[in-house]
Amino acid sequence: MLDEQARELQYAPDNTPAQEEVPVRRWEPLLTWAAAWLIFLALLPNILDKLNPVTGDEPFYLVTAISLLHDRDLDEANNYAKKDYWLFAPSCKDMERPNWGNVGEIPINNVPGVLAPGLRNDCANLPLPLDALSDLPPHSSKGTMQPGQYTKHGIGLSVLIAPAFALGNRVLVVILIAALAALVGVNIWLLAFETTGRRPVAWLSWALMTFTTPLLSFSFLIFPAIPAALLTVYAWRRLRLSARAQQLNQPDRQPNDPLRSLAIGACIGFLPWLHSVYLVLSLFLFAYWLLGGRAGLWLKKELVRRVNRADQIASYRQPSEKLNLAWIFPRGWPPLALATFFMPLFLLGVLFVAFYMYYYGTPIPNTQDHAGFAPLIEIPSGFLGLLFDQKYGLLIYAPCYLLAFCGLWLMARRQPDRLETAVRRSDLLWLGLVGLTYVLVMSDYKQWWGEWGPPARYLVPAMPLLAVPLSLALAELKGWPVKAFLGLAAAWSVAFAALFMYNPHVMYNWQTSNPATALRWIEANMPFMKEANLGRFFPSYVTNLNINANQPNWLAALAWILGAVFLGAALVYFGSREFRTLKVPDKG
Repeated sequence: MLDEQARELQYAPDNTPAQEEVPVRRWEPLLTWAAAWLIFLALLPNILDKLNPVTGDEPFYLVTAISLLHDRDLDEANNYAKKDYWLFAPSCKDMERPNWGNVGEIPINNVPGVLAPGLRNDCANLPLPLDALSDLPPHSSKGTMQPGQYTKHGIGLSVLIAPAFALGNRVLVVILIAALAALVGVNIWLLAFETTGRRPVAWLSWALMTFTTPLLSFSFLIFPAIPAALLTVYAWRRLRLSARAQQLNQPDRQPNDPLRSLAIGACIGFLPWLHSVYLVLSLFLFAYWLLGGRAGLWLKKELVRRVNRADQIASYRQPSEKLNLAWIFPRGWPPLALATFFMPLFLLGVLFVAFYMYYYGTPIPNTQDHAGFAPLIEIPSGFLGLLFDQKYGLLIYAPCYLLAFCGLWLMARRQPDRLETAVRRSDLLWLGLVGLTYVLVMSDYKQWWGEWGPPARYLVPAMPLLAVPLSLALAELKGWPVKAFLGLAAAWSVAFAALFMYNPHVMYNWQTSNPATALRWIEANMPFMKEANLGRFFPSYVTNLNINANQPNWLAALAWILGAVFLGAALVYFGSREFRTLKVPDKG
C-alpha cells in the first residue's frame, strides 16, 4: 500500500516527470550506434594509412594477442625473436610510396606512414633508418616468477581483440574498437536522455562528446581506454537506474533483469583486466551497487515529508524485508539477478588474483612495471595539467566540456523541488566517487600525461559520465551568452577534432621542450599565424618550453585557470536567470 501511495506521489504536479514518462524508442539506440560507427568507418582508411605502423603502447597489445593465438600462452620471448610484430607492420609496397613516413618536424607533414620501431628490413631498395627501426623493444614485465618474457600491460585488451586480429589483422581490430566507441556514444545518448528527458539535448550531448577529443581520437587506437569507458559508463548508468528505484522506495520496479545484472557484474569484474589501475573504478562501482540506494538519506526524508504533507498516511515505515536480505544486499534485486551479478564478478576476481599469484607471487597488482605515483602534493599539478596542458589538456582541445563543469554546479544547487534536489545530489555524489576518484588517482601518477599519445588519454575511461552534467547544462542554461559560448566552444572543439582526423600525426605529443604539435602545425600551415608563437599563450605542465626560455610560464597557467573559472561562473549566472525567479524552498 505504501509503495502505491509513494508511486502516486512521484507523479504529483510539483515533481519532476519520471524517466518512464518519456520512454526511449527501441530504434533510437540502434540509430545512435549505427550513425557513429558509420562515421568512424568513413574516417578509418585515412587513420590506418597515416598511423602505420601502430606506435606507443599499441603494438604490445597486438604482440600479446599474437602470442595467445599462435602459442596459447603469454610468454612472448619467441614472438619477439621471430619478429611476429611484422605481421601487422606496413608492407614493402606501402613503404615504397613517395614520402612514406616523412612526417617531419615543422611542418608536420600529412603523409602516409610513420618511421617507428617494428618496421620490416627485408625490403629491397629501402634506405636507412629502416634497419635501425626493424626491432621492436619489448615492454617486458619486471618481477615475474615464471620463466619467460611477459608484457607489463594488462592482458584484457589483448584477449578482447585476439579473435578480431585472427580474422582481419589490425584492420578488423580497429573496426572493433570503433564499434565499441560507438557503443560508448549510445550510452552517452541514453545518459543524457535519462537525465533530461529531451531528445534534442541527448543528440547534442552525443555529438559534442562522441566527435571531439578525446573520445574521437581514441576510437581508432588500440588502447584499453575505449573499452574501459564503455564498461564504466554502462555499469554506472544501469546502477544509477537501480539506485533511483531504491531511493524512491520502489524496489519492485528494479530496472536490471538477470541479463543486465550479468552485464553489470562482467563490466565491473573485467575492468582491472584492462589495466590494474581500473581497480579504482571497479571498487567504487561495486560500492555504488551496494550503497547507491541507501546513501541518499535526504531523498528518503523528502519522500517522508511529501507523504505526510499529503496527509495520505499517518506514519512512515519501510516495507518488510525479512526475505530479501536488504540489510546485506540492495533492495529490489531478486535472487536470480543477484546470482547473475555476482557470477562474473566472482569468477573474474578470483582469476585476477590467481593470475598475479601465479606470475608474481602476490595477489596485489605488480607496481614495478609503471612509473608509480608521486607524493600527494603533486595531485593539483597533475589535475590542472589534465585540464589545461597545451599538449595533453582536455579543455585546450575540447573547451565544450566547460559546460559539463557548469552542469556539476547545477547538480549541486538546491532546486525549487526538494525531491529533484536530492536526486541530483545523489547523482553528483556517485559521479564524484566513481569518476573524480579515478581522475585524482591518475593526477597523482608520475606520468599523468600518458607520454606518446593524443590529449587526455587517462581521462577517457571516466569521460562519458560527464554526459549527466553536460546534458543538464545544455537543457537548463539559457540566454545568448550561453548560446554564443556553445557555438564558439563547439567550433573550436570540432576544428581540432577535424585536424586530428585530417592529419592524425598532429594529435601525438612527446614530453620535449617543443610546444604542442597542433600549435606548431597551425603556425606552419596558416600564413597569418606564422609568427604567432602560440606556445607562449598556452600553459605547459609537463616540461618547460624552449619558446619560454625553458622557464615556467606561470602567467599563461594562471590566465587559463582564472579564465575558465570566471567564464564558467558567468555562464551559470547569466544562464540561470529563469531559475532565480523560481522560489527555492528554505532548508529543512
